[in-house]
Amino acid sequence: MKMKFKILVSVISLIPYFVSAQSSDKSGFYKDIFMDSGIQLYGRKNLIAAEFLGAEYEVFLRTKLSGTKNDTLMQHRCFVGWEGDRNGTLLYPDGAPRFRMLYVNGGLAGSHGRSLGEDGREAIRKYVAAGGSYLGTCAGAFVASSGYIDAEDNYSPNKNYLGIWPGRVRDTYLADKWLTMYMDEDCPLLKYYDFGGDLKVENIYHLNGPYAALEPQDMPPAGTLPLLRVDYDTIPPTGPSIDNQVTCWAYKANETAGTVISMASHPEEITEGERLHLMAAFLQYAMDNTGVPVVKGELVPGYVREMDKATEDAMPEFTRIGDRQYHHFTVQVPKRARKLVVSLEGADGFDLSLAAAPGEFAFLKDAFVKDESAGSSKTIVLKKPQAGKWYISVFCETAPDAEFGENGVVYTGRTDVLNGVPYKIKVDIK
Repeated sequence: MKMKFKILVSVISLIPYFVSAQSSDKSGFYKDIFMDSGIQLYGRKNLIAAEFLGAEYEVFLRTKLSGTKNDTLMQHRCFVGWEGDRNGTLLYPDGAPRFRMLYVNGGLAGSHGRSLGEDGREAIRKYVAAGGSYLGTCAGAFVASSGYIDAEDNYSPNKNYLGIWPGRVRDTYLADKWLTMYMDEDCPLLKYYDFGGDLKVENIYHLNGPYAALEPQDMPPAGTLPLLRVDYDTIPPTGPSIDNQVTCWAYKANETAGTVISMASHPEEITEGERLHLMAAFLQYAMDNTGVPVVKGELVPGYVREMDKATEDAMPEFTRIGDRQYHHFTVQVPKRARKLVVSLEGADGFDLSLAAAPGEFAFLKDAFVKDESAGSSKTIVLKKPQAGKWYISVFCETAPDAEFGENGVVYTGRTDVLNGVPYKIKVDIK
């Protein structure tokens, strides 16, 4: 998809937001948002709506539009990995999503997809399938799809697209326009803002973005949820009228996958009002609808479970834990048990927490019992525990420091945590 660039300059400070949070528990995610400002995309450093929400985010940033050799190397390291972070920035060592959501900027969709390479594209597919959500505006919406239908109804699958929304898009054939979009009364975005009570948002900048091909002959995927439709009754210079077409939509493949949101236009540079709220609602909806947590396995009383595998071993149920990540386990406690003892022994120099809860995931903020003290060795003892299924969680408090460099965030400090922390866990029931 060829697209001309129009740089939209924010009126707020262009100091990139990357400071690590003081709060350690992100409920299983290192941070909230990762922004892709990579090769052939807008070189955006700031995500205004994220700052409006107080959300933590990090950025990969290209230095030139078409990329340099160093941009290509660093983008590959970011999305695919390297010796210092073998799973890549988006993923934990076990393949779980490290950020709640990925935001992909506008630009040149096919060219950016090509620059990622098949390994980079596959890393993003794995990220979404494992529970990380995705938001793409304009080019980010194109590249999320499986391919493109032209004005003559010819479908062209694009190998450089991600296919995380397995549907097809059509071109609006509109550039440098300011569009009005409206939503249905049951639109989930209304959970976050009322948008003036008239179910519409006006003056959204548009630059050649797509709309969803949802007619039966276009084979729309089940589970596609329209979020916004366009109010534009003038026939564009090429192609059909786009009046009432779906210009923003969401998709979730299953409960363990993340939510994919595709938006044709550009609300991301607005600093106030309904358009800012619209972008903020996209972020909130994506972050609220990540995949459900996954249980690593059931702990067998009396047996030590070793969590020491690395990314390349491809054994996620026994892989090391990452920064600010939870690992969840279960154990069945029989009736009339006198004591439940959970023991954790981790690698030296890291801070691991241990928690337990009956019948529900044991997140630290509301666990029945927990130990958040410094170090990696912990023991929890419960007398006369409730019979039934208990959830046990291990949480890695240790995280690297983040600094901003030429290509966005650079990790310093405890970077060894990026390849995971090994530990052993054991349950005894008496």
